Amino acid sequence: ISMVRSRRPLASSVMPLDNDDLLREILLLLPPEPSSLLRASVVCKRWRRFVSDRGFLRRFRAHHGKPPVLGFFCVNAGTGYYFSPTLDPPDRIPAARFSLPQRHRESLDFVECRHGLVLFLDKKLSEAVVWNPISGRQRRV
Repeated sequence: ISMVRSRRPLASSVMPLDNDDLLREILLLLPPEPSSLLRASVVCKRWRRFVSDRGFLRRFRAHHGKPPVLGFFCVNAGTGYYFSPTLDPPDRIPAARFSLPQRHRESLDFVECRHGLVLFLDKKLSEAVVWNPISGRQRRV
């Protein structure tokens, strides 16, 4: 008489990245730099689905707190206001990406930058200008 032992798969035989909950927790620990989630999203469709999920993005922002500072605006007496990036490549935003059109520079006084928007006062037209450097849109009041 021979004994036949049944082989059951061990719980540890499941690959860690096959577990959706564990993969989400790992992706949550990615650094908060702008390129991190973008790079993760190109690995495969499954990862893209996770990092583009609204719930995951909410948890990612809550876990990391404030996003990194992309740069700041400086004033130069000769050229006016310019953007000075602070991040290293590949997250570095080119200074030209956030530059004001040349025709507006001489009449604008920088007031403040907050929540991704820049506030200027237009001396010539006596208007406040709210500028979104990401989209390039301006609102004048």
